[in-house]
Amino acid sequence: MSSQVDPIQIARLPENQREQQIRSILQMLFTLKEDQAFQALRGVIETLASRATDDEYINWCKTTMKILASYPDEVVKAGLALRSRVVSSLDKNLQSRDQAIVGRVLQLLDENTRQKLIRNMK
Repeated sequence: MSSQVDPIQIARLPENQREQQIRSILQMLFTLKEDQAFQALRGVIETLASRATDDEYINWCKTTMKILASYPDEVVKAGLALRSRVVSSLDKNLQSRDQAIVGRVLQLLDENTRQKLIRNMK
């Protein structure tokens, strides 16, 4: 997936276009086998963590989390679990950057979205 998807370019799009792009990427991820989804998501997060500016990374994560939170709890939980496994497979410095960005993004989301995500991270 990461070969045809440039998350940095998508992160620079206006919010409504970014949302359409990320929504279709998530739909596609949900159709992949778990190891394929892992590799695809790893490519995206690794690119963002190593090359995106903070604003680009925040844009991507904020939009993705908002979309993910619109799904039922079991989908949110599975998506967050996959993301967590992917992040733990990255270099320590990329893990730290991702953690810092996600922490900032959670503060930017509305209360209901934040609560739903936090509830499903456990």
